[in-house]
Amino acid sequence: MRRRFATALCLYACADPPPVAGPTAEDPPPLGMILKQDGRVYAGAAAIDITPDFFETWQDLNGDGLFQGCPDDPDGVVCVEPFDDVNGNGWFDAVWIGGFSPLRPATGVHDTVEVRAVVLAQDGAYIALVGMDLVGLGSPRIHEARDRLARDGFDADHLLAASSHNHQGPDTMGLWGNPYNLAEPLSGINEIYQERVTDAIEAAVRQAAASMEPVALRMGTVAMRDRDPYLSGRNFGGKNPTDLQHGMIFDGRDPVVVSDQLLVMQGRRPEDGRAVFTFTNWSGHPETWGSDNGLISADWVGVTQDLLDARYGGVTVHMPECLGGMQSALNGNLPLVDEAGTHITESCDREATLDPEDPACFGQAEGSPRIDEDGDPVPIFAEQDSWDFVRSHGWLIAEAAIDVLDAAEEVQASPIRVEAESLYVPIENVAYRLLGPFGIFDLDLDDTTFDPTLCPAADRAADIGCIETRTFQARIGPAAFMAVPGELLPELFWGFPEEDPRWADEAANPQARGTGQSAYFLQHPRACDAVDYADCRLSTGDIDGCDCKQMHAVPYRLNDDPAVGPMIEGLAPDPEVRFRATLGMTDNYLSYIVPEPDFNSAVSLLTDDGDHYEDTVSPSASFATQLQAAQARIRDRW
Repeated sequence: MRRRFATALCLYACADPPPVAGPTAEDPPPLGMILKQDGRVYAGAAAIDITPDFFETWQDLNGDGLFQGCPDDPDGVVCVEPFDDVNGNGWFDAVWIGGFSPLRPATGVHDTVEVRAVVLAQDGAYIALVGMDLVGLGSPRIHEARDRLARDGFDADHLLAASSHNHQGPDTMGLWGNPYNLAEPLSGINEIYQERVTDAIEAAVRQAAASMEPVALRMGTVAMRDRDPYLSGRNFGGKNPTDLQHGMIFDGRDPVVVSDQLLVMQGRRPEDGRAVFTFTNWSGHPETWGSDNGLISADWVGVTQDLLDARYGGVTVHMPECLGGMQSALNGNLPLVDEAGTHITESCDREATLDPEDPACFGQAEGSPRIDEDGDPVPIFAEQDSWDFVRSHGWLIAEAAIDVLDAAEEVQASPIRVEAESLYVPIENVAYRLLGPFGIFDLDLDDTTFDPTLCPAADRAADIGCIETRTFQARIGPAAFMAVPGELLPELFWGFPEEDPRWADEAANPQARGTGQSAYFLQHPRACDAVDYADCRLSTGDIDGCDCKQMHAVPYRLNDDPAVGPMIEGLAPDPEVRFRATLGMTDNYLSYIVPEPDFNSAVSLLTDDGDHYEDTVSPSASFATQLQAAQARIRDRW
């Protein structure tokens, strides 16, 4: 098993507005934080191992990686596949892996999964950023940790905790046991493990807060599309074999709009330059091993964190950016990077060096690197669904982070400010409504509201109501963050690629969409050219030969109100803010956040979904609209 670093460290910053009075001798700072108003930045960080330490495995007789037995039939007498009942209790004590298909029990551990935290402060103001190697975590667990910290004086709104959306760790949401056996649905949650995660969030923040020390703060960003032409495909001016890949992201849902900004922040000890913490924010799903993996892992995030920890010291904390729509390298191609960090490229064999029709190698020495017409080495690409693919992804992000830090400017953490806002999302999704009463989800669905002021859609979801969740804006010096409780489609935050004339045409004109002629709407059927998408939003079938499951909104827009623009426009409108990003999966996990005009309310986990998979697992068509309104309320008081 790969061992992960667990050093404890820390950092500090200033609030403006409102001013925060410094602690007095009679009023010591909470959690042992350093809250001196001396103009210095302080930080601390910690890592807590949450790798499952006991689970039973099974005999995968058909080799499909999915458990085909029964959890109360160890010998496989009644069901097909037996399991190893190590503790003799007659029950399959599995760790169900969260992500991809249900019924994927872990067979071992490849590398650790952790909760990592950094506490940053300056001049009396502070913030805690927590990253977890999990598929998602509901607010009940995060809020329990938050409330424990608050009892010791920590400001509850200043804890931002996010799952990486790791598809190779334990199921912490409940969906990946056997939820679809409606006779006896099985949640993937282990209550003891859930409590362990809550304890780890609390412990990581406490350790980070108690270990704070002065740091020099550095910050910067890079777009991965600018790193290497082989990270993007032909549709976006690159050389990757996957035409629609853009900046390492393979966006499987139309339109192909990606979030490929990597933001890096680091606090270094002034005396020796070693890091107390490194913070990364990037959009790629940690699902790069694919669905046939049975080993617990942090996926590419663990690789990146280990590499940055080894290079700089300290603790690297990762929080995801926009994840929706689908922001992932899965199904794309990545240049192969070996264990030592060497980029593996094609070379010229003897036959190529003698072939005058191969200008890249003709006349070159045998074994020399193959160089393309632009002078770039031609990479060998990592095998998909493999550890090589995971490692390569982790290296590519780590290398980019190193280059960002080499060029980064030193900044102040002040002002530090956090604003939280509640929103009430109606539970319209059929899966939530069917499975919620069985206790499948760890979301407190019993604690929803029917208050018509907070939840005007209660009549349409009368058997569940609206669930309360929260969104945030946060400021750390020259950086502003918008935190959201799910997987945000990137256009909702970043807007549209309007600098590309192809976008304007395709967004408004269905005739410009479709395979072979489109960069952004590749899956559009010709039969949909004359169909009003308003009719398709409530259909899973055909309208005049148009498959509604493959069609998207015309014109494509973010809200039914044309005045509502991308949320970045309302994020800390201050000329001193030079960096902006989202923090996805924060404070809760309610799945995908899709622009309401493009949401197909007819598809579900009980139907085919076409190009609207995200709609089948999102709680509500109005989720994005509710979020946009909540962010506007924060903007109005900011």
